[in-house]
Amino acid sequence: MELFGLAILCVWLAACGGAQSPSGPQKLTAAQQAAQDQMDTAVAGANKTAAAYKAMDNVSLITKLNEQSAARTEPFNSPAYRELVGRTDVDPQALVAAVEAAKNGDGLLALLLVRKQNQKAYEGIPAEVRVAVLTDALRTEKRFNTWGLPGTYMEDAPKAMIEAGRSAVPALRKLLTDTRPTPMMGAKELSVAQDYHFRVCDYALAYLEKIEGKPAGPLPMALAARDALIREMMK
Repeated sequence: MELFGLAILCVWLAACGGAQSPSGPQKLTAAQQAAQDQMDTAVAGANKTAAAYKAMDNVSLITKLNEQSAARTEPFNSPAYRELVGRTDVDPQALVAAVEAAKNGDGLLALLLVRKQNQKAYEGIPAEVRVAVLTDALRTEKRFNTWGLPGTYMEDAPKAMIEAGRSAVPALRKLLTDTRPTPMMGAKELSVAQDYHFRVCDYALAYLEKIEGKPAGPLPMALAARDALIREMMK
């Protein structure tokens, strides 16, 4: 079970099982017991996975990282990323090589990891390669938690996009016509995304506005208002 799903299950169990009778905790209902069993199984599986990844060497982990990046796994859901990010002996050039070999969204996790661990190596990656990885990952994303919420909060991927500055503008402008919906996980994120009906083009709009130095702030909730901003940005 992915981390978001496990967290939601934990919250549900806490809410449902928190009440106590004077004589002690109430007995779980059948549904609550089934959920508890599911959570116990998921926790045991997560611990087993973490232990297996901890036993791997860096070369094996980077191979796994690349596979999970190609599957569009979020950094927080990637066992390889979670293990590597805590290590201090990761060869930055191995990560750079993975990014430059991919030159598309398959290199996203390696790009985000080298950005976090070695800024000099990260800045040594040509801006056009970084932009190609980031924009392709945004274009082909399955779930958009990696990207946060446009105009509200940013994860590491959009921060890297904005750092690329004017180099990212041509590719982002191409995404201004992409009206594909952007599904998310997590109760709060999902609620905001559903209220706004965010699309890929809204993410591109938010990043272009940041690159152009426009005042920070949430995007308009109304689609028509965002579409007007997009038309203006496309001129």
